[in-house]
Amino acid sequence: MKARLSLTLALFLPGLSFLAQADDVFNARGQATVDRTECPRKLPEEPLATEYGSAGIMKNLAESADSIKAIASRLLERALTVESRKPARGCDTDCPASEAAEVVYRVAPMAFLPRTEQNQACLTFEKQTTLTPMRFEPPAFENFESLNAWISDLSQGRGDDGERLYEQCSSNCSPRYTFFIAAHEDGYAVRAEVLCGLARDRSNDQYLISTALKRSCAVN
Repeated sequence: MKARLSLTLALFLPGLSFLAQADDVFNARGQATVDRTECPRKLPEEPLATEYGSAGIMKNLAESADSIKAIASRLLERALTVESRKPARGCDTDCPASEAAEVVYRVAPMAFLPRTEQNQACLTFEKQTTLTPMRFEPPAFENFESLNAWISDLSQGRGDDGERLYEQCSSNCSPRYTFFIAAHEDGYAVRAEVLCGLARDRSNDQYLISTALKRSCAVN
C-alpha cells in the first residue's frame, strides 16, 4: 500500500522521487507540504504592458503622447515603481517571492525592409547578434530620471555607450533593445542587450514598446 502511495505522489508532485514515503510529503495534520528542493525557482516572465509609439523626430522633441519617448517613459516608470512591488504570483509561504523583481523593457521597430533590400552587413549583424547580443552594463543610477536619460542617450547614439553602439551597429542597420532593470540600494541597476540587425522600413515610424517582470521564489 505504501509503495502504491509513493508512486502516485511521485507522479503528481514535482520533485518527489519514486521512493518518497507518505510521511515525507504530508505534515502531522495530513496536509500536503511543499518539496523544498523546488526552491529557489524562477517564475515564467510576466507581461505587463505593450504599446506602439512613433519615432517621428518632431513628436519626440515635443514629447507628444504617442511618441516613443513619452510612452516608454510612462510604461517603464510604472513597471519599476508600481508593478515590481506587487506580490508575485506562483509563490507561497514555503517558497516565497524574492524581494527584487527584475523589469524587462523592450523596444523594437515594427516594420523592416524586405530581405532582398537589406545590406549584407545588416544580414551578417542579424545572425551574429541574435546569437551573441551586444551588451552594455553601466554603473547603477541614483534615480529613474538618470536611468531614463541613459536609455535615451544609448538609443540615439549619445554618450560613450551610445557612440560605441552606433560604431558597432553601422550602415543602416537597426538596433532592437532589451533592458533588464532592478532596484539597486537607493537606485537602479541596468544591463542592456542589443540585437543589431535588419534595417527598419522608415516609411513606418512605429515601434513596439513592452514591459514585463522576471521574478523568482526563494527559500523561506
